[in-house]
Amino acid sequence: MDSTHALLILAAFVTSAATAVLGAGGGVLLITLMPGLIPAAAIVPVHGVVQFFSNASRALFDWRNVCWHMWRRYLPGACIGAFLGSQVVLSINSHYIPMMLGIVILLMTWLPSLTVKKLPFRFLSFGVLHSFLATLAGATGPMAGAFLSREGLQRDALVTTVGVCMGTAHALKTVAFGVLGFNLLPYWELILWMSVSVILGSWVGTWIRKFLPEFSFKSLFRWLITLLALRLIGISLNI
Repeated sequence: MDSTHALLILAAFVTSAATAVLGAGGGVLLITLMPGLIPAAAIVPVHGVVQFFSNASRALFDWRNVCWHMWRRYLPGACIGAFLGSQVVLSINSHYIPMMLGIVILLMTWLPSLTVKKLPFRFLSFGVLHSFLATLAGATGPMAGAFLSREGLQRDALVTTVGVCMGTAHALKTVAFGVLGFNLLPYWELILWMSVSVILGSWVGTWIRKFLPEFSFKSLFRWLITLLALRLIGISLNI
């Protein structure tokens, strides 16, 4: 194992633990660290597999708090979105995808709650858009957090439900890249150790989250996803 892989494994642990505490952000941070450390074409597929284990383990460690009824309404749209994304991911110019994602997150975070809740079939519609962008851009956790925070979920329910939705999006994305012919085998060792690292990070972060007051969490969460959205816009503008 070289120093580059060791850095990615450490980053995977830290970002997964941070996401388990705060509910979002780790996936975005991890994918911004990966360019230059692995080939560009492998970043989104490798990130997707690792983030599947990060999000799935976060939901598993606190599965009683997952709002499964919301996930069931999200799932059909997610399947549609992943399929649509797989049809264009190889031909679309992805440079401005982070900007689009950042703008959507800001709208979901700051528009009046009533505006979002009036959307027809909002979980289905969200599933399509979320999974589509996840297939193209990789890190869409803040988008899921912005949407689900409008549903009045408490701290643990929000973190775990975002986790199960993100885990689903990453699983569907991984399948899509497999169908498109991307070969993950050259990266199996890195994926293995990063996956172990994110699972440990989820466990540590879940334990830490229990000590964070509910009020502080809600305030931190809203401003965190706002900063992440601005960061995504900045990436597209090369700021």
